[in-house]
Amino acid sequence: MNFALNYNLTPADRIVAPLAETGITKHHAIYLGFNEFGQELIAENNIKQGVRVITARQFELEHPVISRIEKFCGTDSERQVAINVAISLTGANYDLFLYNCEHYANQIQYGKAESKQIQNFLFFAGLLTLGCLMNNNN
Repeated sequence: MNFALNYNLTPADRIVAPLAETGITKHHAIYLGFNEFGQELIAENNIKQGVRVITARQFELEHPVISRIEKFCGTDSERQVAINVAISLTGANYDLFLYNCEHYANQIQYGKAESKQIQNFLFFAGLLTLGCLMNNNN
């Protein structure tokens, strides 16, 4: 499979794939391009191994459905910096709330490690807690 052709990818683009059949939670990864051996590489923050670089083929086996592609919006020099940062973070630990796959992808693309999925989860958990507390006071 040639990810670059199939998904119109350039290095530092984000690949988003559903984590479950519901599609509610998403997995975020960064396309790195081809290495010197002609292999297409993808960097991701994996729940079991942390930040790693894998082949596009391995990524496809683990994530057969792609939800969307988010193009990198920087200059060519910014793109190269993003790729270098993505690779330099190899081995960083996964943490669901502090450094998950979305934190990692946002750090690469925007320079800020944050996760909208976690922010939304915490917001709704807070609302639910507040609702329960208010209900218990009545």
